[in-house]
Amino acid sequence: MNILRAQRDQLFEYGPFNIRRQRPGEAFGPLEIVDHMTLQLDASIPLHSHQDSEIFSYVWRGSLLHSTEQGETHSLNAKRALLLSAGSGIRFAESAPFIETELLQATIRPAQTGGEPQVNTFTRAEGAAVNAWTLLAGPHGSEAPLPLNQAVYIYDLKLERGQQVDVPQRAGFSSWITVLDGIVRIDNERLHKGDSVSDTAPLPVLTGERDATLIAFLVQ
Repeated sequence: MNILRAQRDQLFEYGPFNIRRQRPGEAFGPLEIVDHMTLQLDASIPLHSHQDSEIFSYVWRGSLLHSTEQGETHSLNAKRALLLSAGSGIRFAESAPFIETELLQATIRPAQTGGEPQVNTFTRAEGAAVNAWTLLAGPHGSEAPLPLNQAVYIYDLKLERGQQVDVPQRAGFSSWITVLDGIVRIDNERLHKGDSVSDTAPLPVLTGERDATLIAFLVQ
């Protein structure tokens, strides 16, 4: 079991927004980058280009406006996640026009390059389920509502204080869990906001020490 703590040297500040960047490493091959981002009110990330990458955006506090160069606009919040398949290339901008916003943004390398860019969203009336994992994204042909061009599954969870949950498992997949907010315990380790835990073997049970929001990646 490997634990990656939120460290100051992972933090990059760009005026009204900052990014805490984690790189899972070779054991998680296609899961290239996991960013924890904070955008202050009225912060804006101008149009920028992406190609041959899958970008998963998950807001757990506030509201994010995602706009493509073609004029397609999506408002993201704790009830709506977004998956962008950049394919042969796409330009988009992001902003927080209504309230300070915190989000996770993961970059995944697709199994095949090229193709038509696609933007998909998944909306739930109540947001993340409490004390139960929800599958958000997965490979094409899987039961996941957001289709990924890679053998990766993404789940979310709100874990209440004092509750326990098992980590999602699939044969042949490694697990990467990141804490977006709150505090959880795994074995004798406490994980705080921004910390991550991973293993190629099944991870132990998670216990909530303070109400927490978690994202899980399973990577083949």
